[in-house]
Amino acid sequence: MQRFVADRMLGKLAKWLRVLGCDVVYLKGAAEEEILEKLQEGRTLLTRNRRARSWQGKGRVFVVKDNDPKIQLREVVKGLGLRDLDRAIFSRCLSCNHSLDKVGREEVRQEVPEYIYQTQKEFHRCNNCGRIYWPGSHAVRMRQQLREILKD
Repeated sequence: MQRFVADRMLGKLAKWLRVLGCDVVYLKGAAEEEILEKLQEGRTLLTRNRRARSWQGKGRVFVVKDNDPKIQLREVVKGLGLRDLDRAIFSRCLSCNHSLDKVGREEVRQEVPEYIYQTQKEFHRCNNCGRIYWPGSHAVRMRQQLREILKD
């Protein structure tokens, strides 16, 4: 999966790409040095800044045109030719971008609401921030949204 760095104007796009399992560093207020460092790591810069094409010589840059995050996602997926997107879906933390590890139900019993514990069989934990995820109704809705966004 390709690695990205998203500038301050693309926070919602960064989240949608993380849903797909992409490694996306979101820089809310980055200095040019920080962007350059991420480009040197081999990440593709995602930006709305049309003047960012000047970064092309320093790394790969993709200028996103639309304001709507869902249309932005379609732009990036099609424009960069991303494939096999179902393979890594829901594998990264939506908050901090680290990978998720599968954990047993008993490990999270005290950390999730009782109803969630009783109704869910599968749990994942971020190996960085500790946030817990489960495939509830929100995951079903997100998958449906992704099918609609990426239907072509």
